[in-house]
Amino acid sequence: MQTTQTATPSAILDPVCGMAVDPATARHAEREGETFYFCSEQCRQKFLTTPAEANPVGKSGASGG
Repeated sequence: MQTTQTATPSAILDPVCGMAVDPATARHAEREGETFYFCSEQCRQKFLTTPAEANPVGKSGASGG
């Protein structure tokens, strides 16, 4: 049985762990002109230390869709 998280309309997904986060309170970072939001500083640091081409980030984790 698969469990899914229900995100609120204002929530987006952390590109590292996939957790739903609220962009109003989440940590964030920019890459290539896009803003990404994170559940924790640990996920943010992992994202920042991983080369962009090795980080499988989808648009769901970025602002603007």
